[in-house]
Amino acid sequence: MKFSVILLTVLLFLAGCGNTVSVDNTDGNTQQPNPPNNPFQTVLVTGRTVNLRQGPGTQYAIVGSVHAGDSLMVTGEAPDWYRIYLPEKSLFAWIYAGLTSGAVLPQ
Repeated sequence: MKFSVILLTVLLFLAGCGNTVSVDNTDGNTQQPNPPNNPFQTVLVTGRTVNLRQGPGTQYAIVGSVHAGDSLMVTGEAPDWYRIYLPEKSLFAWIYAGLTSGAVLPQ
């Protein structure tokens, strides 16, 4: 488990390390390279203060909280819930989808 968390952290870091050097064409035009693709969707917290849980349901323990306007990386989903990752806390947790916006659960 610890190895997978370290591996995911390294992959997330590398995904954010895109090229920032511009390319100069021979015709004098300067182009910026395409930004790296983020493999994760992001959601915006819409609830004032929202609990993060160990699993996808209110029966699971609270492991933290987030606030309105926070942006979260979605790494998985269950009916009505998103699994999110907070890199600054090295925390995987679940948030109720109804208190977020910006991603769509599959039907």
